[in-house]
Amino acid sequence: MPAAPAPVQRAVVGPGAVAAVPAEAEAICGIPASELDTLLVVGPGFDTRPWAERLVAALRPLPIRRYVQPGPATPAGVLRLARLLRDDRPGIVLAVGGGTVLDTVKAAVALQPYPDLDERDVARGCDDPEPRRRWRTGVCTRPAVVAVPSTPGTGAEATPFATLWDTAGGRKLSLTGPELLPGAVILDPDLLVGLDRTVLVGAVLDTICQGAEAAWSIRSTPASTAFGLTALGTAAGVLDRLVAGRLDDAGRLALLLAGHHSGRAIAAAPTSSCHAISYPLTLWLGLAHGHACGVSLPRLLRHNADVTTADCADPRGVRHVRAVVDRIAVALAADAVPGTGGTVAARAGTVAARAGAAAARVERLLAGAGLAPLDELPVDAHDLAVEALNYPRCHDNPRRLDVPVLRRLLGTPLGLEESCS
Repeated sequence: MPAAPAPVQRAVVGPGAVAAVPAEAEAICGIPASELDTLLVVGPGFDTRPWAERLVAALRPLPIRRYVQPGPATPAGVLRLARLLRDDRPGIVLAVGGGTVLDTVKAAVALQPYPDLDERDVARGCDDPEPRRRWRTGVCTRPAVVAVPSTPGTGAEATPFATLWDTAGGRKLSLTGPELLPGAVILDPDLLVGLDRTVLVGAVLDTICQGAEAAWSIRSTPASTAFGLTALGTAAGVLDRLVAGRLDDAGRLALLLAGHHSGRAIAAAPTSSCHAISYPLTLWLGLAHGHACGVSLPRLLRHNADVTTADCADPRGVRHVRAVVDRIAVALAADAVPGTGGTVAARAGTVAARAGAAAARVERLLAGAGLAPLDELPVDAHDLAVEALNYPRCHDNPRRLDVPVLRRLLGTPLGLEESCS
């Protein structure tokens, strides 16, 4: 069944939006900012960001302590922060950073009331919600969370779940529940200043994959499709400026909004095949998340556009799948041709041709940022297919995938996937 719609969040959007954090904290907690004990959680590079001093100054009415999240969001790291929250009991937590920081805070706040957990408990609670019903609850009130993304793309500020990495077990985990949704989100494009092109391209690849997968998934809903297509169209309008290194304030805001909409999309329907393929690539090769997602998107776009009655996995049928893939392709091709807005080029030819044009644009994005394509990664296609299919969401792809099909798809040079079906 599709996930329930996420509750409505408070949101402040635009340049300088971080100045609204104290007022938002007061509104959420009903306590004057000067009396609101606040924990600021940041990543290890926070002090090097060009806006860090300005952000700290904007928060000054709040009595702030700082906590640095040192690495990936792991069960151990989440439990460490949860213990701190239980001991110090802040009224509000400000999560300022990328998806790692936001997911760590969301998970730690969700787990704060449970004093007896170890890493295995957390892993089991991610795999199956049933064990969570038996966790002993302590006397503890969760703090409110304000999410302030300083990278675009993940949409973590808009989702009721957190991605955790079980590095010892070699698995990606997801902790899910309404208590993981932040109470407020601040989208300030000034916080993207200073990010290099490779980081921004990786972020937009995550956005694009989330938007596409939430639209084409067999679990898609009208909401996930609408948010996904909005994310794709908003991101597509910025791609050429991003690759050329001409990103301005409006472009940075577009990237933040696209990422936020992609988060809203996957809150309504989870990601599917590109993300399932990305997890082993990140665990095995250390690939950044957006890069790991984006390398398979061109192949899956072409593959899904050629869906047939014999291999359609979506109960809504071939016509539905092709129509959605077509809408994804048209959205991705928007603004690709200077002077036309991409409209004529995007709508010419067949669904497969439009999907091929959109796939080629993603390939150019990877190349323009110097990110290795799939066929240059040192990974065995069979092993990658087997591991990806171990994640249930891989089977949410609208065209049926099994080990032989996915192995051929991942091992075939781009542009030749149609011979694999």
